[in-house]
Amino acid sequence: MKQDLTIPHGALDGIEAFLRVAERRSFSAAAADLGVSPSAISQTIKALEARVGAPLFMRTTRSVGLTQAGEMFLERAAPAYSGLADAYEAARNLGNRPAGRLRINLMRGAVQPLFEPIIAGFCESYPEIELEIYAEDALADLSAGGFDAGVRMGESLDADVIAVRLTGPFRFVAVATPGYLDRHGRPESPDELRNHRCVRMRMGSGALMPWTFEKGNREIEVGVTGPVIVNDFTAMMVAVRAGVAMGMTAEPVVKAMIAAGELELVLGDHACSTSGLFLYYPSRKQVMPKLRAFIDYVRDYLPDDVTG
Repeated sequence: MKQDLTIPHGALDGIEAFLRVAERRSFSAAAADLGVSPSAISQTIKALEARVGAPLFMRTTRSVGLTQAGEMFLERAAPAYSGLADAYEAARNLGNRPAGRLRINLMRGAVQPLFEPIIAGFCESYPEIELEIYAEDALADLSAGGFDAGVRMGESLDADVIAVRLTGPFRFVAVATPGYLDRHGRPESPDELRNHRCVRMRMGSGALMPWTFEKGNREIEVGVTGPVIVNDFTAMMVAVRAGVAMGMTAEPVVKAMIAAGELELVLGDHACSTSGLFLYYPSRKQVMPKLRAFIDYVRDYLPDDVTG
């Protein structure tokens, strides 16, 4: 049978007074310690005894002692109250300094460019913070998932969240190896991609992500095809760098590879811009010091080639 753990309303009232009287064996001394009158302590203990349903103290004009019920109550109440005090202090400390577990939910493609430049320095600067990174592409319900914050592109965020910019705007670009382009040709317009091998991305919703380009003053979507489907940008880059197909990803991710000649930009004049990455959290939540420390550190130390 399941035990009923419900605590009667007001059952915790008077516990501190009870413990102080039990320790001091004096109502007046306990009152002085707590900064209240002896009559207030007496009324508090009487109310507690009424809720318990048994006398907790034996009172005479010369001394105060515990009844058997009082001894049993003290045996259990003292460690429980100490645990509550510790819990209060632990929670208060988390509200006063950067400490505790910080859970960040972010899109998979942002893990490497966002965290590789700063993670070592952040962990060294804030040794009391335990950083947990949870990568997924679906837009997460932060409260339901127990996350402190998320990182997504600005276009995907709801209006009712607090959003803090982490990077400048950047483009999503199509790239391929020189070898692939030598074998299959270099497309000159987005429409020509329909005749190319492209790595497709399966989104959290199950749909395949279209490739989006700018043509004149409008955006166009191209339904590409190809031999590989992934649900992770890292896996996409494995296929692209192997020369299997072209891929589309955030330009900061491939900037160094393009500079090194490992990849080539495809249809750069048609690349579609995004608003950049934002850290977001529910507006109803207060920003804890651990989250504030993370926001400030990322914005101060993220390299310019990532922030744009």
